[in-house]
Amino acid sequence: MKKKSVITIGTFDGVHKGHRFLIEKTLCIAKKNNLKSVVIVLEKPVKKVNGILTSCQEKLEEISTFGVDEVILINVPSKILNYTPDKFFDEFLVGELNVSEIVCGLDFAFGKDRKGDILWLKKKTKDNNVKINVVKYLRSSSKQISSSYIRTLIEKGDVKNAAKIFGRHYSFLGIAFKDRGFGEKLGFPTINLKVSNDKLLPKGVYISLTGQKDILYPSITNIGSRITFNIGKNIVPETHILNFNGTWENVLTKVTLLKKIRDEKKFKDIQDLKKQIAKDIAKALKFFKFSERA
Repeated sequence: MKKKSVITIGTFDGVHKGHRFLIEKTLCIAKKNNLKSVVIVLEKPVKKVNGILTSCQEKLEEISTFGVDEVILINVPSKILNYTPDKFFDEFLVGELNVSEIVCGLDFAFGKDRKGDILWLKKKTKDNNVKINVVKYLRSSSKQISSSYIRTLIEKGDVKNAAKIFGRHYSFLGIAFKDRGFGEKLGFPTINLKVSNDKLLPKGVYISLTGQKDILYPSITNIGSRITFNIGKNIVPETHILNFNGTWENVLTKVTLLKKIRDEKKFKDIQDLKKQIAKDIAKALKFFKFSERA
């Protein structure tokens, strides 16, 4: 017979502090009662959002650090998401996972059209001798911690306050590619990154860390459509590595946004743009110098 399990289910976009609490609660119950810990993860939000906080790869990597016994990924869309709540509970949670306890938040719901809400689940679990542990919302500065709230902060470029709720700085992954070389012509060579279209990319200029193969470099990152050059509307992150000499490999690159220093701006000519970039770099150098002394 399969070992009984304690599960938590969600999209876990961002894997923020609220999500971490749910996963840690699941692990604690599993350890205390000798149960198998299971995290069921939706590939991406079911409803369309303005950009995801974590790609599926990023999300799974973050969740894997908790040490749960099993992580189950549900694709979106998929057949199982169209199950009725009864079928999802009876066939999947009980039949396949032998669930003994469920850990969830107050707004939890599953099954077709999200009809399996908390009220439904409380009755269903009671009828099937399954425990339910409903976790209250975590709050930060009187605001409920949620993926949507974090998304709002990041869209505004408020990566500093978003980091407090995340428990880490916001980042994205991309593959370096050769573009038109505008930065190099200006005297400030940049790495242009191709990022998933689903990823939330906040416009602006940021002090950042850019890394490959576990090596991090102080950097400054512009996210925008390069409006001074009038070359289109595509949002492209481009990063200038501070005091870097060498060739950047066209492999997976991670950019972590530490602080926004200004909005994207259209300059009247190239000279004005060069002066502003020099000022931006000076701010970044000062930031990292103070960081090293702290």
